[in-house]
Parts: sequence; C-alpha cells; structure tokens
Amino acid sequence: MPHIAFFGIPGHGHVNPTLPIVAELIRRGHRVSYYNTASFAEKISSTGAQFYAYPATDLTGESLTRLAGNLVDVTVLLLEASQRLLPFALDELRREQPDVVVFDGICLWGMQAAHLLNLPRVSSIATMVLEGVKGVIKPRELPGMILSALPRLPRIRRLRRRLEEQYGQGVFPNKDLFPCVGQKTIVFTSREFQPPTPFIDDSFYFVGPAIDPETRVSTSFPWNSLRAGPRVYVSLGTIHRNDTFFNTVFETFAGYPAQFIVSAGQQTDLAALGDAPDNFLVREAVPQLELLPKTDLFITHGGNNSVHEALYWGVPLLVVPQQTEQVANGRLVAQQGAGIVVGDRPPYHQRISATALRSAVDQLLHDESYRGAAQRLSASFRATGGYRLAADVVESLLPPFA
Repeated sequence: MPHIAFFGIPGHGHVNPTLPIVAELIRRGHRVSYYNTASFAEKISSTGAQFYAYPATDLTGESLTRLAGNLVDVTVLLLEASQRLLPFALDELRREQPDVVVFDGICLWGMQAAHLLNLPRVSSIATMVLEGVKGVIKPRELPGMILSALPRLPRIRRLRRRLEEQYGQGVFPNKDLFPCVGQKTIVFTSREFQPPTPFIDDSFYFVGPAIDPETRVSTSFPWNSLRAGPRVYVSLGTIHRNDTFFNTVFETFAGYPAQFIVSAGQQTDLAALGDAPDNFLVREAVPQLELLPKTDLFITHGGNNSVHEALYWGVPLLVVPQQTEQVANGRLVAQQGAGIVVGDRPPYHQRISATALRSAVDQLLHDESYRGAAQRLSASFRATGGYRLAADVVESLLPPFA
C-alpha cells in the first residue's frame, strides 16, 4: 500500500486545508501518516490518518498566534523548533519509509528531512505566495519593519549556521528560507486571486480552497433563528479575545436593518459581553462553511481560511486584520474589488471607529460590485480542482508500483 507522510504546523489555518486531501488519499487506498502537535490529534485522526505527535518544543498554536504579527520572531521560532524536530523527522522517515512526503510551506524540518533523505516531496502553502509580490506592503511601512527585524538577525544567522554545521549546506535547499517548496508545490488559492510574482513556476499547482465539510468538526446551530433579510456574519477567529471590538459592533449596529450573527470565539467571555441587541445572534462557535452561503457579508479578521471560504461562496468581505498576514489578505481582497479592509495599521482593529465600520458595511451591502467581484473569484476557485487535484499532485510523485 502506498504510504504518504504529512508534516504540519500547529495552526488551524495550516491544518484545515490538508484534511480533505488526506481523506481523499485514504479513499484512494493509500496509507497516510500525519505529524503535528498533540493538540491536533483528534482533528487529524478523524480523517483516518495515523497521527504522530511531535516531541515538545516551544512551537504551539498559541506561540505562533502570539508572534504572528512579527515575521522575524516567527522565523526564529521555526528555526529553533527545527533544531529539535529535524532529527525527530529524520528518524521517523527512516523508520516509516514513506513513498512521498508532504510538508507545510513553513515546516522547515519536514522539507529538510525529505530533502536530506532524497524522498519525493510536495509542499502545501496555506496562503497566497507573497514572495516577490509588490504592493502588499506599503513603502512607508518598510522602515519600521526593517528596524524591528535588526535585533533578531544575529539569532537567525546563528540558528542557520548551527543546522548547516550539523547537516551540511543541503539542509537549506532553497534560495529563500520561506516558503518551503518541494518538487511540486500546492497552493490553496486560484491563479486569479494570486498576485503576480516571478517566484512561481510550473511546479506550482493552484488548487483553490480545499473545502470538504465532511472533514470539519460539526457545530450545533439554531438555524430557525435566522431571519429574513440581509445577514452579516462576524468572526475574528478563535484565538484572540475581541470583547472591545464586539462591543463596538453591538453599539454601532443595534437596530441596523440586518441580522448580525457573531461567532465570538473560545477566548471571549459571552457573559461579559452583556446583552446583545435584538438584531444579533451571538454564539461561541458557528458552522462557518454551512453559514456563509446564507449570509450577505462577512466581517472577518482576514485569516486565509476565512477569506477563501467566504469567496468560495461569493460573499463580500469587510476585513479587520489582527496581524501582518491578515493585512496582506485584506489588501488583496480590496485590490480584487471583493471587499474593504479597515484598521490595517498597528494596533489594527483597536482604533477602528464606529463611523468607519458603519460606512464600510453600508457600502458593502448596497454596492453590488463587491458581490460581483466575490462571485467572479468564487467561479475561479470552483474551476481549480480543489482537494481532488491536490491529491492527484501528491499521487504523481508516487514511484511505479508503490
């Protein structure tokens, strides 16, 4: 039986797109093993994959989220993790002897181990390819980013040198540290949504969002509470506390001629939010994939999964970013005409006024051009091939008679 090994990153935005691929490969008769932190054991095992936990390091979903606004600190975290996880990955690959290795686009140790052992390898990039893209970072933002990075550069050089001394120059097979690319690279967006960049070549496969509701954990929801008329879905993700923002939304849109469905997230104390206005439905979590087709607008933090899931259903977006990657996503959505980004300068959503929020919602609900652009991108996503094409890409590297 052909065997495929996945090496992942402990983040829902990185894991979720791979789950339909894993399930599809298993349906096709392959054995799949999947490595990640223990917190993802249940989610990954539910696909039928054999789950293996990484040894303990400082790399957790919480540490990634805490540092996500600082790409240099994330780089340090990943290089430090690779000091411990690369020998683990090498031992596991020698023991398991998979036919193909699939690794996340920031999973250094997965890429490094597969390359050092000369195994067929596929990279999966959860975001757009931003290497070489112009216009996402504004010129006035560059000096501050460079200054904040300088103190960490010696640490990055030391960590790289330590790995090179132990494993040789081949431990960093690519010119750039990130994204980690393989012999073939899967990107979970469409060519139409991907900004132009010279970094992309024929080894990149744009498969669109890997959406399969069967691979998501079910969430109960009072569907009979949805009202007729415009509906606005509000979610800033599940990690951060967003009490202040939600209270601003309550005050701004109480009595507004639309129903607001709020997914508050596990870090928000629903009791502390107080009584929501009559036109609000507030839950800790909602079944996002099932709810989006029933909504007219999505107010989101701009996480990659959320952006792509909304656009898959042709829903315009109001992006309220919380970190650098989400700023880039919001600006790309705005450039495509499928939404508006507000509060895209630090401290991000902490400074958004009620006037700016209401103006953006008014514009997005009443200007049909935003929905038209979202539907155009939806068509591009649906034409890509999705998780089935991604599974084809992985299978294409299987050796004959594997």
